Amino acid sequence: MVFLRLLRGYATKADINKIRNIGVIAHIDAGKTTTTERMLYYSGKINRIGNVDQGDTITDYLPQERSRGITIQSAAISFKWQKEYDINLIDTPGHADFTFEVIRSLKVLDGCVTILDAVAGVESQTEKVWKQAVGIPKVCFINKMDRIGAGYSRTVKELIVKMNVRPLLINTPMFHVDSVTREPVFYGVLDVVNMSKLIWDIEDPDKIEVKPVEENDEHYEEVHKCRESLVETLSEIDEELLNYFLETAEGDYMKIPANVLDNSVRKATLSHYATPILCGASFRNIGVQPLLDAIVKYLPSPLEATKPKFNNENLPAVFDPKVGLFVNKNPNLCVALAFKVITDSIRGIMIFVRVYSGVLVSGHTAFNTSTGVKFKLGSLVKMHANVTEAVKALYPGELGVLVGSTVSEHVRTGDTIVSHSRVKDGVRSLNKKNELTLCIHPIEIPPPVFSAAIEPHTRGNKKAMDDALSQLSREDPSLLITRDEESGQTLLNGMGELHLEIATDRLLNEFHAPVNVGKVFVSYKETLNTVSSVKTISNDAGYKVSIQLGVLDKTELENPNRGEKWYPLGSDNNYMVLERHRKYNQYNWPYQVTYQSIVNAFIPSCIVALQRGGKIANYPLHSTVVRIKDWDMPTDATSVGSLLQLSRSLMLSTLEEIPDENYLMLEPIMQIEVTVHEKDVGIVVQDLTAARNANILSIEDEYVWSTDITSKDSLDYQFRSFAEKQYLPADHTLQLAKVNTGTHTKKIIIAEVPLRDMMSYMNKLRMLTKGSGTLHMQYLGMNPLTRARQSEVLKDAF
Repeated sequence: MVFLRLLRGYATKADINKIRNIGVIAHIDAGKTTTTERMLYYSGKINRIGNVDQGDTITDYLPQERSRGITIQSAAISFKWQKEYDINLIDTPGHADFTFEVIRSLKVLDGCVTILDAVAGVESQTEKVWKQAVGIPKVCFINKMDRIGAGYSRTVKELIVKMNVRPLLINTPMFHVDSVTREPVFYGVLDVVNMSKLIWDIEDPDKIEVKPVEENDEHYEEVHKCRESLVETLSEIDEELLNYFLETAEGDYMKIPANVLDNSVRKATLSHYATPILCGASFRNIGVQPLLDAIVKYLPSPLEATKPKFNNENLPAVFDPKVGLFVNKNPNLCVALAFKVITDSIRGIMIFVRVYSGVLVSGHTAFNTSTGVKFKLGSLVKMHANVTEAVKALYPGELGVLVGSTVSEHVRTGDTIVSHSRVKDGVRSLNKKNELTLCIHPIEIPPPVFSAAIEPHTRGNKKAMDDALSQLSREDPSLLITRDEESGQTLLNGMGELHLEIATDRLLNEFHAPVNVGKVFVSYKETLNTVSSVKTISNDAGYKVSIQLGVLDKTELENPNRGEKWYPLGSDNNYMVLERHRKYNQYNWPYQVTYQSIVNAFIPSCIVALQRGGKIANYPLHSTVVRIKDWDMPTDATSVGSLLQLSRSLMLSTLEEIPDENYLMLEPIMQIEVTVHEKDVGIVVQDLTAARNANILSIEDEYVWSTDITSKDSLDYQFRSFAEKQYLPADHTLQLAKVNTGTHTKKIIIAEVPLRDMMSYMNKLRMLTKGSGTLHMQYLGMNPLTRARQSEVLKDAF
């Protein structure tokens, strides 16, 4: 009973059922920021609509974003819809070089709005972000329906086939024929659920006309067929809807009330069974209000979202309608994840967090379970793009920002923060075994594949350069800073040429770093092909470390031996393994320092040593395992500094003792998809194989609707068959693409290519295809170089 009283007394600031944490994801130029800007306008958050081309949108506020017209970093903003729903929205980048921004945003989101270009259809980056958002319920918005070549049904069909999606047509486009040009003109949408026509005034963004679809209306048949398709799809998993249709509605699709359909659509969306589809033209202010309605109707609240994954899988975590996520049966435990860091010229370091359970209160003591450091919370704010709103507390399900010098020193991207919701200095009362070691699985950082040398103007500028680089990499952990202690060279490593171009632009113009920037080049690595002998080092003070270096074995990583702890070491696929300690078990810890402090001593020494590189060309080591076989220290010691020094020294000497012939050089390999007209396939393939060392994996049709090309037992076959049966409104672009007749106008060349040979490839592709070819490229992995290719690469590098 006491427990229940505590639970009831622990009230949140807002109704957690009315919160929506959503992200906007899509291919570049699909209209994410334009759509976000209209959402803010119609919600009343802003009173003037910004324009991407004019560089005055709310969420694209960096100078680089406004000058280039692209989103570079994710921006968070909160607003209300229908006066009762709190929507926390993150606008994410669409360019592949900024994929880490998408990854860390998805980590804290409960739902997604996927925006599709009605002309381009399902593009390569859309497929990538869709897969990154696996397990997150989605609503799709087919944008740019006003453009020439826009195809609603073609895009839906692509979505079904490429992404294995069951579509729920919530609204469909309406066109009228222009009396002069005789071309179809998009002017509104059919609301299938509410059986109405929504017609926007192009001149007045606030004016919308709603008309019911009567039985004699020209659009009645389409609404009827869409509702029939909707009910048939939903009835597969919703028995209540099926019974209502058969009994109450007497088999009439048009008699099912909107609220009954909405409830069923919500169930299907939250269970990942199907995806609601809406359409519009954000630039023309068409279709955005129904999209906002769909967000609050169909996407989950924090109570319905997927639970975060903790390091302790056995820790009880349940949802309660009043307190949100309830962890370890402790109503006072607050758990939050830091997912982003930015630097503000006025406020300093700002750390974005998502609160999962409990209340994060300004002035309370918090504990960083990722680093084992206790600190005091400073001010708390909510972000509205680059404008802040001060708050006293952040409640379950909310996104907010920690500010203050004490916080900035102790929290980085991916860290888990725990605190006591009621007692100001209540961290000590939390359960040390479970709650002070509780970590949400860290945010994965993709490996950098490009590098650029950074040099200070003078020796006296080195500290200023290091400070600027440290600040830059803290904001964007996918930017890796490496230093060669022997040569003194500093490298800035990133995800792509544009990524590094933006980073160096910020370095020079925003941070005013006194540096020279070298040209961008491919990042190479080295690895071992042997396992070293076990090496031991000790000192007179009673400290001892034993290590062994080897090659990463994925089987060992996935199935570790009992008692082993595996820790990732940065982004080069390196790991440290801490083997079972002879003096330690879960009931006995004889040392004064914590277990996490021991881990935190070994990790940086391993990272530094591996970054020093191998013997071929001092490139950083990749796919290497450092096994801490044994270690010891005085039980009364209060510092782990000696362990750090000894382990680093031992690592470097062990690497030095490994023979030269046991080092291999690696280069990044990319998987590419080149889409070209059929007539250009030959010349493009010839260029890829002869000049780019490409391994062609397949050449596929851009559109594949025929159902006889795969096994009838496969998922692909089922959804291609589903695409043929799915009712879709008339769409002239389907006929133009000739997808139903089995003929194809474009081909997709899929290949694996060394990144080095793809530098500036887009210029060549444009020349070969007269500007019609498109390229999508993503990192696949690191491959060993042959001796001949190694000599070629080293000759160019040096």
